[in-house]
Amino acid sequence: MKNYYEEIGKRIKIAREERGLTQEQLGEKLGFTKTAINLYEKGKRRISIDDLKKISHVLGKPLSFFLGESLSPMETISTLIQKPLADFLPVKQIPLLATIRAGVPPHADGDILGYMSIDRELDADFALKVKDDSMSGAGIMPEDIAICKKADTAEPGQIVITLANGGEATLRYVISEYGIKKLRAANPKYHDTLLYPGEKRIQGVVVLIQKKPPALADGVYDNQADDWLQVREVAARYGISPEKAKRLLESFGRLIVSKHEEETGENEEND
Repeated sequence: MKNYYEEIGKRIKIAREERGLTQEQLGEKLGFTKTAINLYEKGKRRISIDDLKKISHVLGKPLSFFLGESLSPMETISTLIQKPLADFLPVKQIPLLATIRAGVPPHADGDILGYMSIDRELDADFALKVKDDSMSGAGIMPEDIAICKKADTAEPGQIVITLANGGEATLRYVISEYGIKKLRAANPKYHDTLLYPGEKRIQGVVVLIQKKPPALADGVYDNQADDWLQVREVAARYGISPEKAKRLLESFGRLIVSKHEEETGENEEND
């Protein structure tokens, strides 16, 4: 996800350098420290709309220069200073939860791992880190992030955050068989659970899954490395340098492709 505070910081730096000011000189004009300006420019400190207004005045740039397309030309300064900067960014932040506990609000501080940015248009309230393999059949693996909307009911076919018998939050499909709702995993080693009317088991509906990038598998390049080592050894045996071997392979490859195209063309003509 794009860090819009970094983008704003880059524009602050551009405007400052255009005015020929150092970070320290800009800080003096604003009553800020050099460190504060440095953190703003790197996007490591979230800037308020009020402070950005001060910077825009000193550097002689309109707010739209720093906010880009996030700011409508029709917005007025009097309106801006009454709102947080986040209101003008195309992203919003939701809490990333370690778990959800029965009887405890999802935003309890002790359960929050941090915050993540999502598209402002996405209807979601919190995110939960997947801990088990119960949804592996649907491609949802441990350490993936489930982005969810708070809800206590769901329709058949939806994936929900639900509390297991031990009170641990997990993911399940809601299914309906003969008018009876059940919670079903996407892994056959987990049993279905009946979902009784009025039962407060569902905590949210999953609207998006953010995948954890796969780790590099052990030995993934081993066979390739061994094959190329053998090629280089054979080339060296006949006094062929790696560079010459590369050229020979490229020429041979072009010859094979050309021959294949000729044969394919002949077959098409015969058809």
